[in-house]
Formats: sequence, structure tokens, C-alpha cells
Amino acid sequence: MTSRFWDLTELYESEQISLRTFVRRIVGNAAAAEDVVQQAFLNLLSHYDNAAQVPGPAYVKRTARNLALNHLRDARRRADVELEDDAPERYADGTPSPEMTALYRSELRRLLQAIADLPPRRRQAFFLNRIEGLTYDEVAARMGISRNTVITQIVAALAELDKRLSA
Repeated sequence: MTSRFWDLTELYESEQISLRTFVRRIVGNAAAAEDVVQQAFLNLLSHYDNAAQVPGPAYVKRTARNLALNHLRDARRRADVELEDDAPERYADGTPSPEMTALYRSELRRLLQAIADLPPRRRQAFFLNRIEGLTYDEVAARMGISRNTVITQIVAALAELDKRLSA
């Protein structure tokens, strides 16, 4: 029978990659996911006197999930405050400044180019799901591929776009 407790170092080494992936799906950002996973392990370390006797993977996953949800809630609060700070009355007609317009256009060009550079099948799956709003099953039927292939293509497209746009 295995022990109910784990060594924190072994737990970190065995679970941190899958936890980052899990948390990234929640928070949508690799850097934030890394921070959340580190915080989860720091919480374990601070709550257990003996680093060789911490609860297993399910406990740390639940901790990371809760921290990720807290991160999202805090981000929404910050966004609400930022929106209040940028109240429309600060701008005479509500239009963005020329600098912001140029920045938006530049970012849009980068995004469109990154999408155009995706392999054709990946680009099509991404477009049908994320732009046209079709479900995975609808995309699979339209493209004549399996649902799992659709999911794989969309996940790969998102990873490529994130990598290109983060650079």
C-alpha cells in the first residue's frame, strides 16, 4: 500500500508540467499559470511542517485550481477598476487616440498574419471554431475529420498563436 503523503520535491517534479497545462487552460496565460502553480506548491510548503509529508497530486491540483479561479476573479476586478479609470467622459467623443488606433491596427495585423501562417487544416479548424463559433462536432463534420483531431488542431493553433504573439 502506498503512503498517503508525498515528498514535496518529488511531487513538484512529477506534477508541475501537467499542473501548468491544467492551470493555463483556466487562466489562459502561460506566465500566470506558472505563477499559480508555484504559489500552490508554496502554499503546501507553508502549511506542512514536514516537506516529506505533504498530500498527493489530487490535493495540489485542487489547490492550483482554486488559486487559478482566484486569479481570474482578481483579474476581473482589476479590469473593472481600469475601465472605471478610463471613463468615457475623459474622451470628448469616445474615440481612441491616434496612438491607440495605431497600436490596435498593428496588433490586428500581427494576429491576422499569425493566423495566415498556420498550416491550412489547423487554420480551418481554428477559424470554424473560434471565428464562426461552430462546436468541435460541427467542425469535425464539416472538415470530415474526427472530433479529437479537431481538438488537437485547435489546441495546436492556439499554442502557435500564443507563441507568435508573445514574442
